[in-house]
Formats: sequence, structure tokens, C-alpha cells
Amino acid sequence: MLNIGSYEEQIKKFSWDIAKNELGYKPGDDINIGWYCTDRICQKGKSKKIAILWEGLGGIERRYTYNDLRLCTNTMASFLKGLDIGQGERVCLFMDKIPELYVGVLAVLKMGAVVQPLFSAFGDESLWVRLENAGTSAIITQRKHLNKVRKIIDKLPELRHIVIVDHNDKKALQENEVAFNMDEAQQVELFEVAKTKADSPSVLHYTSGTTG
Repeated sequence: MLNIGSYEEQIKKFSWDIAKNELGYKPGDDINIGWYCTDRICQKGKSKKIAILWEGLGGIERRYTYNDLRLCTNTMASFLKGLDIGQGERVCLFMDKIPELYVGVLAVLKMGAVVQPLFSAFGDESLWVRLENAGTSAIITQRKHLNKVRKIIDKLPELRHIVIVDHNDKKALQENEVAFNMDEAQQVELFEVAKTKADSPSVLHYTSGTTG
């Protein structure tokens, strides 16, 4: 890429110390990725800049500034913590590429749990294999994918919570299911993020070719 020069030129002067200095990080410090990607950017004076610009079918548009992102991640993290999901537990994100997916990643990191993103086109069998293997505690999903989860819930004793981000009250929720509407929830201004380190587990990712 012309704006950064050649790879060979960049590697000569590359050092991880550049990133550490930019982040104000020293080895052994707490470093919560969710906080760094939201609150820190707001503190740098960029709270009004657009963080997410999402466009759906039919031209539907949703915009979130970095301050919106800070509040949304605080709100979702607080909601999940209220479900008694603890630090280090696995939280699966089983959604299409909607704003709640990206907010969910940062919210889970803020509370110190482990993000487990899964391809939303997986069938119930593929979903079960990964949730069972991970010992997943909660799954955040959409109505369109809910039946896949319901088919396998009886085989997942460690899965305590199913969070639906677009529930519309037309159908009753079942046991262990709870609705969470990110844009309508009472916003949480302050959330005490988990004290995580540079080597704290953060993401559990299953590749399609992983066979053991």
C-alpha cells in the first residue's frame, strides 16, 4: 500500500514498543480490550466520531458514535453480568453481521468473559459440537436462529442463558431465554470493567478446518 510504504521498509523500524507507547501500556498493567476500543477513544476527544455505520436490506441504516459504542457496550456488559456470567466464562455470539454482534464482542471483553463467535449459517449439529466443547455459559442470538439453539439445549447442561437481541413479544420466551434490546435498554453510563492482562483469554475461535 502506497500510503505506508513497502513491507520491507516498515519491518526495519517496526517495534511492539510503538503500540505499547501509544496505548500507555507497560508489561504487567491491566489492559481491557473492550475499554481500550471504546472508553479510551472517547477520552482522546473522539467521542462524536462515527464508530459503526451499518446498512441493512432496503437501505436501513444504523449509526453509532464512539460514545454510543461506549454506552452500548457498558449496557450489554452490565446486562450479562446481571445474569451471573463470570469472568472467564464463554459467551457465544451467534448472529448475522448486525451492530449487536460487534457491540457484543466488546461488551463480553469488558466484563472479562471469553468471546466465542460462531458462523450464523451453522446448523444445529455444528452449533452443538462447538458449544458443548467450549462449555459455553450463554449464547447471544437472533430470532431467526433461535430454533437451532432450542433443538440442542437439552444436550448442553452448561448453557444457562439464551439472549435474544430482537425479540418482539409475539411469541413467548422459553426457559433460560431472555430478551435484550440494545437500543431500548436503559443506558449504563459507568461500568467497572474486568481487570484483565495481556495474556488473559479473550476469544475462543473455531475454524472450519479444525479437526483436532
